[in-house]
Amino acid sequence: MPHFMKQVQLTEDQYEMLQEIVNIAMGQAGHDLAIILKSFVDLSVPEILVVEAEHVADKILQESVFSEKEQVNLFRQTFYNTAFIEGEAIVLFDNETRQQFYEILGLSDKMDAVEEIDFMLELTNLMVGACLNNISTQLFNQAMTFSSPELLSENSRLGNIAYDIFKRRNLKWDYTLLSKITFKLKERSFKSDLLIFISQEAINAVAQALDKLLAEYE
Repeated sequence: MPHFMKQVQLTEDQYEMLQEIVNIAMGQAGHDLAIILKSFVDLSVPEILVVEAEHVADKILQESVFSEKEQVNLFRQTFYNTAFIEGEAIVLFDNETRQQFYEILGLSDKMDAVEEIDFMLELTNLMVGACLNNISTQLFNQAMTFSSPELLSENSRLGNIAYDIFKRRNLKWDYTLLSKITFKLKERSFKSDLLIFISQEAINAVAQALDKLLAEYE
C-alpha cells in the first residue's frame, strides 16, 4: 500500500462516527425528498471509504445501484466551507426515475426538455444541499457553500461516463474520501445514487473534527 494511503486512512472509531453523521444527514435529505415526492424514501447504509484516483471509476461502477450498461443522467455540484473542506457531489438518475418524477408531480405533459433538466437540477440541489449542510454543521458547526449544480452527461451508459469523467488524468487529486448513498422509493421504479467526494486536503480536517466529537462521548 502506498505510504500516503496509510496516512489518510481513518480509524475504525472515526469511520463509525462519520457513518453515523452521514446517516443523520441522509435522513434529512430523504425527508426533504419524501415531502416533494409524496412517498417514503428508502436509503441505503452509507458506504464510506478512502479511494485512490486510479480506482475511482471502478469503485463507482462496483458500488452503484445502476449497472454499467444502464443509461443514466449525471449531475455535479461542488461545495466548500471555511474549515477548508471542499469537494464535489455527483447525483445519478436513470430515465425511468426521471419519468417517475414527472408522473408523481403530475408534470408529464407540461414540461419541455429544458424545463425537465432545470427540474432535475433543482432536485440535485435539494439532495446535495440537505446532506452536505447537515454533515458540515455536525462536524464544523457551519454550513457549506455550493456552486450551482450542472448537467455533466445526459442519457449515457454509466460505464462510459465513469471511465470518461473519472479517468486518472482528469483528476487533480491522488485519493478521495468517498461516500455513496442510494435513494429508492417504495413501490416505484425510482432509484438514484448520491456520491460525495471529499478532497484529499480536507480528510485531515474531517479526521480532527471526528476526534473532537469522539472525545465528547468519552
